[in-house]
Amino acid sequence: MKEYDNGWIAISESVPSSDRFILLSFENYPIPLVGRYVVDDEGGTFYAGYDLSLVSKNLFVNAWMELPEPYKGE
Repeated sequence: MKEYDNGWIAISESVPSSDRFILLSFENYPIPLVGRYVVDDEGGTFYAGYDLSLVSKNLFVNAWMELPEPYKGE
């Protein structure tokens, strides 16, 4: 898996582990979104939130990255 200097991992290099939240980049939408990848019988599907299939909205993921740890304060 090749992680680029900016933290993005191309889908052509690797897909994320199933069912955890990640940051998604799109080939046809300029703003990254938090979503998840779910492995199913047909391979896998990316979702925004829990149940909105991104491909059903014609959004095509081209890269992903891990989310940062939540802020914990001092």
